[in-house]
Amino acid sequence: MTTATPVISSEMQGVMAAGPPSSNMPLLRQVGMAGLALVSGLAVVSWLAQFGQVNLTGYLKAEQNVVYAPRSGRVLRLNAKSGEAVKPRQPLMQLVDDVLEREIAAASLEMRSLEAGLEQCRAKADVQISQQVESLDDKIHKTSLETAKYRRDQFSSDFEHKILRDYARNSTSNPWQVAGPAMLDHPQRLFGAVGPEPVIIPDDSKVRAIMKREDAKNAAEVAKACAETCENHIQGLQRLREALPDKIRKAAGVDVAEGRMALAAQQLTALQVQKAELTIASQGHGIVGEFRKQPVDPVIAGEPLVMVLDRERPFIEVDVPSRRINKIKVGQPLRLEFSDESFTGRIESISPQAHRRDGSEETWIPVRIGPAGKLWPEMPIGSAVSVRLK
Repeated sequence: MTTATPVISSEMQGVMAAGPPSSNMPLLRQVGMAGLALVSGLAVVSWLAQFGQVNLTGYLKAEQNVVYAPRSGRVLRLNAKSGEAVKPRQPLMQLVDDVLEREIAAASLEMRSLEAGLEQCRAKADVQISQQVESLDDKIHKTSLETAKYRRDQFSSDFEHKILRDYARNSTSNPWQVAGPAMLDHPQRLFGAVGPEPVIIPDDSKVRAIMKREDAKNAAEVAKACAETCENHIQGLQRLREALPDKIRKAAGVDVAEGRMALAAQQLTALQVQKAELTIASQGHGIVGEFRKQPVDPVIAGEPLVMVLDRERPFIEVDVPSRRINKIKVGQPLRLEFSDESFTGRIESISPQAHRRDGSEETWIPVRIGPAGKLWPEMPIGSAVSVRLK
């Protein structure tokens, strides 16, 4: 770096050449020259203190989040203005896709048609289920009555068999009085007719009693078998009643209609998700930049629509003369002046390429400065900031 020679004013040179003031010089003039010498000395000292320091002007910027079009269409309306502060998920722009709108309308119409067909199938199935269930309930009721009759006959035959068995068994070991044929036809009367003396039963009467006993036993077994058959039939009817609604619904086409409607609902939901993507929203806090599209303008998928400046990630961009670029490095702290208030920044990057401006011979290199130390004040994006570079 070339050392600059301090420049001394001509008045100061005259004072130095004239030497100390003579005693004949007026006092007022002596005081004025002394004050002038003091001011000049302070200026020289200040200049020497700041020797080698350059004040540059940088500009406050922020990270840019570019929002792209998710699909082709056209701009319906703008929901924000350039320079407006926005929050996360706040709508910025509304797009519309005419082709998508027609697909959604067709899918909605198909959904309504399938829903009507499904309701018709369900109504037919409900009618058939009601009729079939009523018929099955009637069969179950009749079979239950038959079961009860068979159980009653079984109980009666079992009771008769036990009476005849005991009657035949006791008649072989005890003296009995003679019993008439009427008693043998109705053995239960014997228990009420037996007096203090036993009844004597002839041999042929015993044979007939034994045969009646066997008939009663067989009748009880038949009644039991019939009752069990009826009970099994009732169980089968109940199982059929439980499975009947599903079978009738399948026969009426309810399952097929429900499957078609579910598929149509999935397709409609997918189309509605695509439509929701046409609402362009902010991804975070920031400032809306310039809209690249206006209402009615066509949009191509992947095309940039708007830029949102992230105020939570500010930085300063300053052009540094290329002849002084070797005096700075990445990570070096710098002093910044925000509205006459000092803050600290740190060099984050130095561009590898220089450029010219205003047609001058001087070349400049962009340097990015990030926050360091205490938080920077909130200022409009693009505000000028003084950067002190030693």
